[in-house]
Amino acid sequence: MTVVLVAPQFHDGAQALLASTSAQLGEQGLSAVECNVDDLHARTLSELGTTVTVVVSFGGDGTFLKAAAAAHRAGVPVLGVNFGRLGYLLPIEPDQLWGVITRGLEQGFNLEERSVLEVGLPGGERLIAINELAIEKREPGHMLRLSTMVDEEEFVTYAADGIVVATPTGSTAYNLSAGGPVLDPTMRATIVTPVAPHLAVDRSIVLPPERVVTIVVDDDRGAVAVLDGRSVGPIATQEAVTVTTHPTPLHLVVDESSDTFGRLRSILSPTDLRL
Repeated sequence: MTVVLVAPQFHDGAQALLASTSAQLGEQGLSAVECNVDDLHARTLSELGTTVTVVVSFGGDGTFLKAAAAAHRAGVPVLGVNFGRLGYLLPIEPDQLWGVITRGLEQGFNLEERSVLEVGLPGGERLIAINELAIEKREPGHMLRLSTMVDEEEFVTYAADGIVVATPTGSTAYNLSAGGPVLDPTMRATIVTPVAPHLAVDRSIVLPPERVVTIVVDDDRGAVAVLDGRSVGPIATQEAVTVTTHPTPLHLVVDESSDTFGRLRSILSPTDLRL
């Protein structure tokens, strides 16, 4: 039984809690593997332990997204400890952590299933996104022309700054800032939201998970694909990106006292934000 502990290298608070948690696990006779988040992103969990039980992410949303992608690839749950400002993705506060871990290891973790996107890039590479795929313009000062299809049926051609395809978990991230709807994070659905569209359909659409969304770059300047805030390469004119819901969900560790809608209320009510 191995617990993988992940934190940013230069976050003192996260590193301190990681170290104390590792020591506590060792005192219980459990194996703890400490890993820098950037190292984890470049490795597979199979290299870190023969039986990984859970991945624990200490930090903000960026750290969690990298840890969650690695956990999803390995088919193990991920636990997010909130060291960010709001932490909508991170349901566990630092003072809750040890209780959640001990109960989980003794009785089994309380898990929520979260949808994950499977993204097909030109050339055949397939990647996953926990929050969203964004197709963005490469040059400032110009709109981007993007044609979309749902399954094999033509849908809308947008003239916009870009387009976001999001999971319900990611509905409060880029999708929300682009004017898209907020979905309950446990739903299985896909949200398609244009970014600053010009004289075009400016509404999002919400699709069932089995639909395949295809986005074709219909612009001589090309575009760039961004997964969970990380650029994954340019998309040339007339190249296509496909998006669907991955058949395997992400398993997120939550505490029975986690206040999902309280966090959502803080996002939607600016006076409640911790700036």
